[in-house]
Amino acid sequence: MVMQILLGPQDPLPNIRQALDIINTDGPVVVITAGWRDSEGEIDELQKTTGCPLEDLMLYQRAEEVFANEPSLHELQRERQEKLTILQQLYRIRLTPTIAAARKLMKTRAEPELLRLEQRAAISQLRALDSHHLKRIRGIHQDFNRRRAGLDIPRALVQRDKVHQLVEQAGLVLIAGGHVAVLLNRIRLFGLDQLLAQKPVIAWSAGAMAMSERIVLFHHSAPQGRRDSELLDAGLGIVRRRVLLPHAATRLDWRNRRRMALFSRRFSPASCCTLDNGSMIHIDDGQVIASKASSIVMRTGRKRALNKA
Repeated sequence: MVMQILLGPQDPLPNIRQALDIINTDGPVVVITAGWRDSEGEIDELQKTTGCPLEDLMLYQRAEEVFANEPSLHELQRERQEKLTILQQLYRIRLTPTIAAARKLMKTRAEPELLRLEQRAAISQLRALDSHHLKRIRGIHQDFNRRRAGLDIPRALVQRDKVHQLVEQAGLVLIAGGHVAVLLNRIRLFGLDQLLAQKPVIAWSAGAMAMSERIVLFHHSAPQGRRDSELLDAGLGIVRRRVLLPHAATRLDWRNRRRMALFSRRFSPASCCTLDNGSMIHIDDGQVIASKASSIVMRTGRKRALNKA
């Protein structure tokens, strides 16, 4: 059995120590802080909080060194990111009217039987768009992997093998938050997805998001104004049937029940699970066996405590 513990943001009150007590590993503990980018490796505070020695895999820095020495890989990486950026822009063009129509139907008054079918159809169109977008994203990643396999990149392979050895020897992997796209990018670059699926993992905030099947960006009250929730990328797929929502208490508009109902139904059958400071979701062999301070967004737009499921 493989165990994962998902946590919310660790500020202001960290709960990673409680998660460590649950897993109680005897082996080395390695940490991935690539999402911190230029602050990667600054783990003194984290080490103090956990109370155990940590080794940072330094994926961000290793990647920069690899790109500097393997220009063909760097160019392939740049091309992938450019394609993903353009694809996201095209997706937003289609997303804006699709979600606007669904949202308008959610608040329209009409004969219930007629309205219900139109609401379902609008939500189905929204799901189909997200599904199409996810398929296109995965296709770009698959093309990158296929073309990378044909490159002569000995220094990149040496770094990959070093990272794999550290993870294979570890008794536990910690995945910190930060910039989720950068974090996923570096984990994929070193081919760690399958290895991480075989290891006990404690991940928090964006690190927890990376463990899921789909990365959903959401912020109903962003400083630049209301934004539509959007599918950003495929996750590692280690945690299944869940959309993970760090900072949900402040980033979701819980007062707007129709909007929250649409959010829940859009990503169904996956459960939308909140991860705020103090939250913990304990997963063992793919099943939630315990949780604390985490809720599921229901089809009604209300929330209920996450129980074993």
